[in-house]
Amino acid sequence: MEAASNANSSPAAHGFGMRRDILVDTAPKDTAATVSIASISDQDWYVSRTHGVYHIPACRKPVATDQGEIAGKLASSASAPAEAHPPYALLLITSRGDALDLGDNRRFPFTISAREIAEDLLQDLQDHGVFVCAGARPSADELAAATTRRDAYYHRLIADGDTLWARGHSFREISDMHRRAAIALGVEREWAYVPTRTCECPACGEKIKVGVAVCKHCHAILDADKAAKHGLGAGASAAVEAKSAGVAEKRETPATTS
Repeated sequence: MEAASNANSSPAAHGFGMRRDILVDTAPKDTAATVSIASISDQDWYVSRTHGVYHIPACRKPVATDQGEIAGKLASSASAPAEAHPPYALLLITSRGDALDLGDNRRFPFTISAREIAEDLLQDLQDHGVFVCAGARPSADELAAATTRRDAYYHRLIADGDTLWARGHSFREISDMHRRAAIALGVEREWAYVPTRTCECPACGEKIKVGVAVCKHCHAILDADKAAKHGLGAGASAAVEAKSAGVAEKRETPATTS
C-alpha cells in the first residue's frame, strides 16, 4: 500500500488543518509473471486498453483439399504428439504498467498483474470459447467446459435468430453472429444463408465464382493449369477436334470389297 499526495490537498488550498492523501493499493493480487489465454473460437479478437492493444488469435482448423491429403493428415496426427496440432490458440499475457492521473500534470504509476489483465480482457468473450488457463496450457477439462459454454451460447443465438426471422423474414434482422453460430454448429437455417463470393471475368466482365478455371459466359480460360487438369482448355479442345476428325475420316473411307 502506497500513499500518493494530491497537490490540491494542502491545508492552504482547503483551509483545513489536516492533510488529505489518496491511498492506492499497488500490490498486485496475483504475482504470476505470465498468464495464458486460450481460445477455441474461429474468430480473431482485438481488445484495446490504455496499457495496450491485445490480439487473441483464432483457433486454426486443418484444411485438407483431397482424400490423399486427408489420409496423410490423419496418419501424421496419429503418430505425432497430441500437442503438435492443438485444438486451441494461445496468447501469453504479461504484467503491464499504467498510471493514475492526479491532476496538475501529476501521474501515479502502478503495475497491473498478468491475471488481472487477462480477466479484464475476457469480460465479453467467455461465451465465445475464450478463457484464462489455470496453467501454462489448457487442460482437457477446461477445453471441454469452454466448448460446452460456447455451444450453449450458440444455441441461444440460433433460437434468437429463429424468433427474429419469424417476425418478418428479413435478413437485416439477422446479425453475423447469428449466422456464425448456425454455421459453427452445422445447423441449417434459411436465414443463415451465406452468399457465394463472386468476381468479374477479366474477359467479358460478367460475374463468376472465385477460383473457376473457365468462364461460363465467354468460355475464357482463367486458370490454364486447373483447366488442363479437368480436361478443359486448348489442349482438351484440340484432342476433341482430332477425335472428331478421325471419326469423320473413318466414315468417309469406302469399304473395300474382296
